Amino acid sequence: MKESRFCFQDVRLVEISRLGCRLETGFLLELGMETVLRLPGFKPLPARVVWSNRAAAGLQFLAPLHPGVVTHIISLPTPEQQASYRPLSE
Repeated sequence: MKESRFCFQDVRLVEISRLGCRLETGFLLELGMETVLRLPGFKPLPARVVWSNRAAAGLQFLAPLHPGVVTHIISLPTPEQQASYRPLSE
């Protein structure tokens, strides 16, 4: 996610709906701040911070996501699942 004008930070997406998401951040975000969430394979998703503490934040998307987009994002493998992948031939 975009933390400041020039700085992107890695965060963990833990919940998502058509209207917004919850992220594990590890840093505090300014309430009302407009940001961009970048997910692999998707165009940047503009959002606004609606709550934040030092561990997590809630974002509201500026435009609701299509239900198919949410379904696809939910079906993506987690980093832990990706780490367990093995090459087809060894």
